[in-house]
Amino acid sequence: MNQKIPAIDPITPGQQQQVIERTSDLLQQCQNHFGRAFKPIDLRFDLRGRSSGMYVLKHKQRYLRFNPFIFAKYFDDNLATTVPHEVAHYVSDILFGIKNIRPHGKEWQAIMHTLGVEPKVTGNYNLSGIPLKQQRRFAYACGCMTHQLTTTRHNKIITGKARYYCRKCDRQLSQKKSTQRIAVAP
Repeated sequence: MNQKIPAIDPITPGQQQQVIERTSDLLQQCQNHFGRAFKPIDLRFDLRGRSSGMYVLKHKQRYLRFNPFIFAKYFDDNLATTVPHEVAHYVSDILFGIKNIRPHGKEWQAIMHTLGVEPKVTGNYNLSGIPLKQQRRFAYACGCMTHQLTTTRHNKIITGKARYYCRKCDRQLSQKKSTQRIAVAP
């Protein structure tokens, strides 16, 4: 029997306020530890797909994005781990510059330890009931198989900013003609 999984509702305004307060507390902790002020950062609860959170630096604007559906399903865990994870990205960018360090390198890890959180890179959540976004995939071939690349990687190849190679045969990927739209599943 195939049962439909109920859709998850996004976090409530009260839960959003808890995330805002947790972010503020973490920034205060960093301010006390590093002896410098960190500007408050904008928070957005508009992230979709498989990620719980994301630090964004775009056009000199910094903000954090959170997935309101994953937060609703795993609120306590995200409050304890995802919020510090993203705050640590923001603080490491301010302290060291985003282009000067690895995203989850030693600087980021040290900030996570300062915040009293294990520096884990990804969460492992059951995403049933979470709305997933549609992603366009582009077919690329090497010497041994076909690869499905995201729009981001495809655009980097088209603009000449990147080349990708197969991990099995070590040949450069080249575009095939067909594209497809697939649902990203866990």
